[in-house]
Amino acid sequence: MTSETLNGGAPARDTARRARGNQLTRAAQWFAGIEDDPYGLVLRAGDEDPYPYEERVRALGPLYHSTLLDTWVTADPAVARQVLGDPAFEGPGPADATGGGDPLPYRSPALTPERADAARLGALTAFGGPLLRAGDPASVERRTDAAARTLLAGLGPRFDLAEDFARPLVGRVLAAELGLPEAVHGDFVRHLSGCRHALDGLLCPQTHAVAESGEAAERSLAALLAEALPGALPEAEAEAGAGADRADADRADVLRAALALAVSCAEPTAVLLSHAVGRLLAGPGGRLGPAALPEGAAAAIASTLHDAPPVRLRTRTAREAVTLAGHELPAGARVTVLVAAVARDPRAAADGPPPGLPADPYPGPGAHLVGAVARAALRVLAATRPGLRAAGAAVVRPRSPVLRAPALRPVAADPADPADGTEEETLPCAS
Repeated sequence: MTSETLNGGAPARDTARRARGNQLTRAAQWFAGIEDDPYGLVLRAGDEDPYPYEERVRALGPLYHSTLLDTWVTADPAVARQVLGDPAFEGPGPADATGGGDPLPYRSPALTPERADAARLGALTAFGGPLLRAGDPASVERRTDAAARTLLAGLGPRFDLAEDFARPLVGRVLAAELGLPEAVHGDFVRHLSGCRHALDGLLCPQTHAVAESGEAAERSLAALLAEALPGALPEAEAEAGAGADRADADRADVLRAALALAVSCAEPTAVLLSHAVGRLLAGPGGRLGPAALPEGAAAAIASTLHDAPPVRLRTRTAREAVTLAGHELPAGARVTVLVAAVARDPRAAADGPPPGLPADPYPGPGAHLVGAVARAALRVLAATRPGLRAAGAAVVRPRSPVLRAPALRPVAADPADPADGTEEETLPCAS
């Protein structure tokens, strides 16, 4: 700690300003909820189900203006498509050209690129691109299958589904897909887990301690990728041309794309798997049995993506003045799409609603991996722990309106279940 910080110099003052900014923004969200603003009630984000507040927004018309939070909010499929697809609406971070400012002083750099940058980085993370080893979803599912069986073999009959299984599993799969040396996989998983609040932080101020630790974790993750990613390709792949492809891509872009892929993919995948398992355990029989088949796991994940998407809120900033649902929005206006409510709209099925994960490059380029990892992980859980049951109440993480991420999801296996997947034949992967 420097003497400047100890004496209340510039770093200390800056930290205090940022902490106060977070507190004031969070206080404004609570105040809006107290005043019965439905968007403020969504953002308060505790264990309470946001469904009634989302439906209240829908009842207020295709575009609702939360005056207390100065944000336009929609649950309408047509308006959502315009917001998410029109270049007039810039990314989730501040739009510098508008002077609109940004009420949240802590935002993940990995999740706030300009639209053109996001599209360029997304191309680097596509299947068959220079960053991923996998050429298709089936390859990701096979890698996930093997990693899930190994991880489950080390867990006892009782464990936390999110913290002990889903989050470390996603980290291991991503580390392997990026070709990182095995020696750094543990650090990669640890740093990535520290970034779990990043997506929620786009809309909901995290506590000062959480925000600071998240920033530190993202810096550590970026440093690890900068050191380990260049030498991660096996010789066989380099001889086949993969190394040349990576060398041809701008190094800075490759590192930015890898960081964005990891941060945007990891926590939504863990949330999706946790939600899917929770829904199955709450159903008739309370077992995972049908999900052991490829079609059963695929159906459970698809249903969860539609009904309980892991990315529930998407926000945009208008780069220029624009007309939306009959309203004139000035440059700098913020618009939030209630993704879960849009998916529930009866008009959405025929019109192709925005999915539970982004189809455009925001908030990150990892959406194509999320479903594949979750499907394979659910299949392995159902095949190796078919008697899995809830072992206590699930708890939603505080300040998680975007993800409704689990803080706790305790589960227990039937004593008769196999302890790991060694006795099970590896199931074929759905493409």
